[in-house]
Amino acid sequence: MEYSIVVLAAGYSHRFGSDKRLASIHGQPMLMATLQNLLAAVEGEEDVGVQVVLRASDPLVGQQLAKLPVQVLHAPVWPVSIGTSLSSAVEQLTRQGCVPKGVMVCLGDMPFVEPETIRTLLRAADEDRICVPVCAGTRGYPIVIGRRFLSALARLRRNGLEKVLRLYDEAVQDVEVHDPAINCDINRPEDYHAVARQDLFGKIFASPDTLQDVPQPSASE
Repeated sequence: MEYSIVVLAAGYSHRFGSDKRLASIHGQPMLMATLQNLLAAVEGEEDVGVQVVLRASDPLVGQQLAKLPVQVLHAPVWPVSIGTSLSSAVEQLTRQGCVPKGVMVCLGDMPFVEPETIRTLLRAADEDRICVPVCAGTRGYPIVIGRRFLSALARLRRNGLEKVLRLYDEAVQDVEVHDPAINCDINRPEDYHAVARQDLFGKIFASPDTLQDVPQPSASE
């Protein structure tokens, strides 16, 4: 496996108010939509593997993923953070004898990233490079971390990926993409509602008929 696509999906959606991984995107759970999008982007690429980091105990979502060509990894019980999930994923891959040329870090709540963006980032990746997508002057996800920096990922705990970007700033390469979805992660109900609106690129993300599946924020939120 030359490249590993690690999808982070071990969070508890506290700000969303319910398990956002199950929120409907065009009739399927958000995490499934994200994974189907990624799998379509790398279809036919035998040297790319997809790993999904779930909670320490996650039977419902794990069962949903059973039929997909992905490897399920489990994050520790505590602490719950992007850094912990990433370090755990790298450690588990290393124990399996897998040290890929690069790890693409994806978020499970970003189902609208264009497949061409995924392919563009993989083409730009290298083992001594950190590739970050940029659209309209703003950085986003997914981010490809080269093999040289995987030991830094393995040391992450509560810190996020931003720490690695700061430490190895000289290796960071901005990759221009025409894809506003690199900044469209869904953390709150209002984020979910926002993706039904047309953005400045003239792109419709989610269909309005899926909004009924999302809990409405209370007046105090």
